[in-house]
Amino acid sequence: MQIDLDICVYAVIAALLLGRLWAVLGTRSDNEVQRPSPFTPPPPPKPQTADTGFVMPRQNVVSRMQPAILPPNSLAGGLAQVKAVYADFDEKAFLQESRDIFSTIVSAYAAGNLTSIAEFLSPDLLGHFQRAVDARVAAGQIAQSRIGRIKEADVLSARSEGTQAFVTVKFVSDQENILRDKTGAILGGEEGKYEEVTDTWTFARDTQMPGAKWVVVETRG
Repeated sequence: MQIDLDICVYAVIAALLLGRLWAVLGTRSDNEVQRPSPFTPPPPPKPQTADTGFVMPRQNVVSRMQPAILPPNSLAGGLAQVKAVYADFDEKAFLQESRDIFSTIVSAYAAGNLTSIAEFLSPDLLGHFQRAVDARVAAGQIAQSRIGRIKEADVLSARSEGTQAFVTVKFVSDQENILRDKTGAILGGEEGKYEEVTDTWTFARDTQMPGAKWVVVETRG
């Protein structure tokens, strides 16, 4: 009986020791590093990236140049209107043509020869010029105009109305203008004296009419 009692005591002591050992080895605190299991496959390697610190999220930004909106009443806006209805418009070539028309009209008007310049004048302006010539002839007066040089020819404004293009040009020229009576006596002006004259003319063109020319529709001195 003594031996059995000893065995029971030892069994109880062994059970207490095993329970104590399990309590220590069988639990893990949250701060304890987990031991890797040799039976768990290793995780795939992470891609190596350079440590650049904080990176702002990138956005897809599309840069697109917007065409400038020109004020319709500005010279640039007016020229844009003309080019919209007359794609072949070239300001430099137009100014050269307008200078030639200006010189031709000034000389022909003074001589009273409107037939040679009828193609460069609108019907209304041609009628106005004709009445002025008739009045001069009725008064027995003779006009003489000579352009020494055109000092300036600049576009002041431009616009379009339907298919019509309008361009206004300022001419600054040195002119000799003499008015005589029927006897040849000088009523105004002076031989060989050139004066600076500023004229503002408006030219128009039907851009949809084949073979159309620039014609003068308004003159201001």
